[in-house]
Amino acid sequence: CQTEKMLINKALVSVIGSGDLLIGLYLIVLSVNDSIVFGKQFCSHQAEWLSGTACSVLGVISTLGSQLSLFAMTLLSIIRVYGVIRSGLMKPSPVDKGAVIKAIVSVIGVVTISLAIAIIPLMSFLEDYFVQGMYYDPDYK
Repeated sequence: CQTEKMLINKALVSVIGSGDLLIGLYLIVLSVNDSIVFGKQFCSHQAEWLSGTACSVLGVISTLGSQLSLFAMTLLSIIRVYGVIRSGLMKPSPVDKGAVIKAIVSVIGVVTISLAIAIIPLMSFLEDYFVQGMYYDPDYK
């Protein structure tokens, strides 16, 4: 990377790619589960699936991936708007230790906020605010 902005841009674009990869993984696992595991019998297993661990894990993966992409794109857009507004006033600065630290802090901030949003609904002490599962009668047909 030649400039500080390019380093931060590359780091945030990598985060966007990681988020998209998680969404792709989520969709593949969901497709396999739907077609191979449940087949045409999903309706009879719906309550079991929705209250299971696999659904919760996939929910975290899906939320994490979408939030990573969302926050990284937002931060990237803010940086670019700032660069356009200040373009006549600033000269490109070379990459130094401070630029690397800014890029690392940006990525850690985006990942931390995204992870918190994805995991908070699974915390048991918040079950009054979020659905933790559902009751179903296995004998009901």
